[in-house]
Amino acid sequence: MENTIDRKKIENNLKVGPSPHIRSKRTVEGIMTEVLIALVPPIIAAVYFFGWWVFVQLAVAIIVAVFSEFLYQKITYQKVTIHDRSALVTGTLIGLSFPITAPLWVVAITSLFAIVVVKQWNLGLGKGGIGRNYLNPAVTARVCAKIFFTPFFTDWVLPTGFFGGPYGGVDAVSSSTPLEFVGHGAQRVSDKVPDLGELFLGLDLGGNIGETSKLAIVIGMLFLIFRRIINPKIPILFIGSTVLVMCFWGNFNLEFMLTHALTGTLFFGATYMATDYSSGALTPAGKTIFAVGGGVLTALIRMIFDFPGGFGIAIIIMNICAPFIDQKLMPRIYGHKKRPDVKFDRQNPNQL
Repeated sequence: MENTIDRKKIENNLKVGPSPHIRSKRTVEGIMTEVLIALVPPIIAAVYFFGWWVFVQLAVAIIVAVFSEFLYQKITYQKVTIHDRSALVTGTLIGLSFPITAPLWVVAITSLFAIVVVKQWNLGLGKGGIGRNYLNPAVTARVCAKIFFTPFFTDWVLPTGFFGGPYGGVDAVSSSTPLEFVGHGAQRVSDKVPDLGELFLGLDLGGNIGETSKLAIVIGMLFLIFRRIINPKIPILFIGSTVLVMCFWGNFNLEFMLTHALTGTLFFGATYMATDYSSGALTPAGKTIFAVGGGVLTALIRMIFDFPGGFGIAIIIMNICAPFIDQKLMPRIYGHKKRPDVKFDRQNPNQL
């Protein structure tokens, strides 16, 4: 009969196996490579504004990061994992998180601390390594460097191009960052702050070399979103919540609000640091709470606690809270009204 169904033929076409049934070909190496590609625009902007010394600073941070991870894993008889390029990303982020005048030994110590103490040793809180560290290595090391080594790089300098200045691209005249003029409880923008266009492009702007051009950071952000490396709601909600708090603080002054958005580490950190897989929230709802909480804390620390660079501390606080946020916001199992009461253990990355 024409309508007869060949049962054996259908059964042979069915492939039955254990979950997951939807698999991604992405690897850690691939993800880290795409993050490095997204860091190219800020690096190009840094070289354009601050000169060839940027390459020296990046080289020191990267070499120390990669070599320290290799040496630590060798000494502790662990599998060497420098091929996953995560140490390369950490070193790059640290190199871009300092002003061009930062002493190279400070950059080296910061990079060493990030890899050995925060990432691999995991602050003594458990087994370390990628996927297990509780705090973001680059952010934590940068905050510690700011606390202990501030006298060595308190002066910002204005960029003067590729061949200008003693560092190959900076003016010897020190300058203050815009955050110094809109922080400390201020509710309006000082006349000493560059206009919004200059802040966005990074023109005549002192600060950490990777954070100068917001245009370059946005290009990197869009690349990561387009490639689905980061969840777009994390940087958007992080920046948006900071801006919203500043909107109320500044009595709905649009210029004041946008100035805070375009100054400091906010754009750079929200794109490349708050989106870290290891130290951030992992559940869908948890990512929302993590981003909003980090943005609100950044704004409050900047204004109430008189600390303009509040992003790093905000991220560390949210990193500490992330496992507890995930525990309370585990996705509901289909058919159940309540969320599962499961204690999420970050030391077991395969739990989710």
